[in-house]
Amino acid sequence: MINYDEQAAAIYAQNKAVGWWDDPNRCVYQTLQLVSTEIAEATEGERKDLMDDHLPTRKMGEVELADALIRVLDLAGRYGWTFNVHVEPPEECVGGMSIGGKHLFINACLIGLVHNLPRDLDTVDTAVCYHYSNLVVAIVSTAESQGYDIEGAMVEKLAYNKTRADHKRENRAKEGGKAF
Repeated sequence: MINYDEQAAAIYAQNKAVGWWDDPNRCVYQTLQLVSTEIAEATEGERKDLMDDHLPTRKMGEVELADALIRVLDLAGRYGWTFNVHVEPPEECVGGMSIGGKHLFINACLIGLVHNLPRDLDTVDTAVCYHYSNLVVAIVSTAESQGYDIEGAMVEKLAYNKTRADHKRENRAKEGGKAF
């Protein structure tokens, strides 16, 4: 099992080194919205039974869930959120609910985190850590319910991201580049 606190620190360090955190006023809500877009992409991959464009040996649903997990862990590394190992996998993500329903439930967990963010984001409290942990467990449980190797997909995607032209500072700064 992944040590989520160590992984969060490593992902944040990697992303900070390549400039994703250059803007000291980066909007946490905008960043959390990107988690929701990863979940939407996972849903689309499942609907169409697609393989991933970047990791073509893996299903798109698997890689997009890994992307969502990477984004959440990046935020945890930035803000010092700690993973609560006592959070149980939600029944909605391990039971007989459809994959689309499971993805929707992940978004509900995301909203739970959003509603519990403190005004001072550098203040770590137990409610934030609980909701962050619940979101991580929902993503991982959903991936596992599909038979996905989310840890392996995450490792591969992090390695791939190091080589991406659209992830380089100079390319993001260009007109039409990835701004966030």
